[in-house]
Amino acid sequence: MARIVLLTDGKATPYELTSFPVRLGRHPDCDIHLDSGMVSRFHAQLVSEDNRVLLEDLGSGNGSFVNGRQLAVHSPQPLNNGDRIKLGPVKLRFEDDSQDDSGTGRFTLKGTIQLDDGDTSTIMGSAQASGYGLLEVRPEDKLRGILQITEALSGTVELSSIAPRILDTLFDIFPQADRGMILIRDDSSSPLIPVAQKHRGLGSDESASVRMSRTILDRVLNDRDGILSADAASDSRFSASESISSLTIHSMMCVPLLNLEGEPFGVISLDTQNPLKRFTEEDLQLLLAVATQAAHTYENTRLLVSHLEKQKQDKEMSIASSVQRALLPDELPKIDGYRFYASYDAAQAVGGDYFDCFEFGKNRVCVAFGDVAGKGVPGALIMSRISSVVQNTMSFTDDVSVAMRTINNHMCHNMVEGRFVTFILGVIDLSKHTFTFANAGHMSPLIRRASGQVDEVDDATIGIPVGILSDYPYEVVTQPLKRGDTWVLITDGVDEAMDPDSNLYGKDRVREFVAGCNDDPEELGRALLADVRAHAAGRPQNDDITIMAFGRT
Repeated sequence: MARIVLLTDGKATPYELTSFPVRLGRHPDCDIHLDSGMVSRFHAQLVSEDNRVLLEDLGSGNGSFVNGRQLAVHSPQPLNNGDRIKLGPVKLRFEDDSQDDSGTGRFTLKGTIQLDDGDTSTIMGSAQASGYGLLEVRPEDKLRGILQITEALSGTVELSSIAPRILDTLFDIFPQADRGMILIRDDSSSPLIPVAQKHRGLGSDESASVRMSRTILDRVLNDRDGILSADAASDSRFSASESISSLTIHSMMCVPLLNLEGEPFGVISLDTQNPLKRFTEEDLQLLLAVATQAAHTYENTRLLVSHLEKQKQDKEMSIASSVQRALLPDELPKIDGYRFYASYDAAQAVGGDYFDCFEFGKNRVCVAFGDVAGKGVPGALIMSRISSVVQNTMSFTDDVSVAMRTINNHMCHNMVEGRFVTFILGVIDLSKHTFTFANAGHMSPLIRRASGQVDEVDDATIGIPVGILSDYPYEVVTQPLKRGDTWVLITDGVDEAMDPDSNLYGKDRVREFVAGCNDDPEELGRALLADVRAHAAGRPQNDDITIMAFGRT
C-alpha cells in the first residue's frame, strides 16, 4: 500500500493512496489540503503509471521538490519509498510498502549498492559504539589511528572530500581491507547515500557491485553497534541469513558514525576476501575509535560549513537591508503648515512593509502606504517592486483613480500566487487642503481631530488588495484637511504586537492612544511606537511595524 505522509508541527499525518489522481494544494477541493499561503491552489498531483506513483507539478508558484531537486512543470517523476517531498514550505514523505528500501538505497557511485534482507537474530560479534571504545584494547594502535585520521582530515573544509580521505586512511590502518564504503544521510528520515567507495585488488566484475546486508545495517543504525562478521560464507551463526552468506565475504566490519548528540548519521563498512587476514574483535574496537574521531571531524566540518554559509547569508541580508532602506525616503517633505512622520521596523533583516511620501507636480504630495502578504525576503522583493511602480506611476499622473488602476494592473502581471499588497494611495492638495485617497484592503486610517475626537474612514470604501484582480474599480475618497487634523496609518504589526503573555496591543488601544496624544504628527508617531514597544516588554516582534502620521499644524 502506498501513502503520502504530511509532516507538520512535529506530527505525521498519513494519507492512503487508493485512487488517482490525488491533487495537493490550498484549494478546498484538493484531495490533500495544504494550509499555507505559499502553496498554490492546485499545487501538484500524484498519478499512477505502470504500478508506480509519480508526482507532477501543476505549475505552482513556489515549485515542487523531491529529495531537494525541483521538478519541471507537468513532468511527472516516479517516487521511491522514503522520498522527501516539499511543496512550498510544506514537507511530506512518500511511503510504499510494496518497495523494499533498496528502492531508495540503490545508487550508482563507482558501482551499484544494493541492500539485501536478512534475519537480525543471526547477528553476532558486536561492540557498542561509545566514545573511543575499550581503552585497554590496542591503545597504541588506537592513538596512532586517531592521529592518522586527524592529520588526514586537518584543514579540510569541503564535506565532499572528507569521506574519501577517511577511506584512504582506513586502508592504511587496515592493510587487509579489500573494499570500503561510507554511507551518510541528511537526517533520520532520509535514506542513506553512498558518499565514498574504495576497492583494492578486485577484478572488474567484482568491483562493479557492492552489496550490504540489511540485517547488519539495521543493527548498526538502530542499536549503534559495531558489527563484526568472520567468514560469513560458512559461519553457522549466519546460516539463517541468506543475504549475508550470499556475499561470500570472509570478514567484514560495519560501524556507525555518530553525531555530537550520539545519533547515527552514517556508517563505515570494511571487508576483506582474504581468509587468512580476517578482521578481529580488536580490529573492530580500533575501527570504532577511528570512526568516532572521523565522525567528530565530519560533524565539526559540517558545522563550520553551515557557519560560513550563515555568515555569507547574514552579509547578503545586511546588504539587502541597506538596499531596502534606500528604497524608503531619506527624509519627508518639509512644508509650511504641515508635518510628516514615518517609522519602519522590520521583524527580520528585511521586511514587507512599505511607505513613501514625496512632493510632485504643483502643490501635490503623494502618500503611499502598504503591507505585503508575508515578511522576510519574499515580502521585501514585492515591496521593492511596488516602490518602483508607485514612483514611476506618480511621475505622469496626479489622478488617484488612474494611478491605483495602473499600479494594481502592473502588480497583477506575473504576480506570485498567494502574494498581494494591502495598500493606500493618496494625494494631498496643498492649495485646497484636501486628501484624496483609495484603500486597497488596508485597515482604515485614523483621523485625530483638533478636539481629540478620533474618526475612522468608512470600511465600505475599502477595495480588495493590490495584485489580485486586474482593472478593479477602486473607490476614491476625498476628505478635507483641517487645522489640527492628524492622519495615522499603521500596519498590522502595531495592533498585533504581543506582550510576553501573548496579549495583543489591539486596535482599540491604538484609538485610545491616538485620542490621548497631542496633534503634532511627529510626536504622536514617536509616542505610539514607544507605547507599542512598552507593551511588548522585550518580546521579539513577530511582524513588521510601520507607522505614518501627517497633518496640518
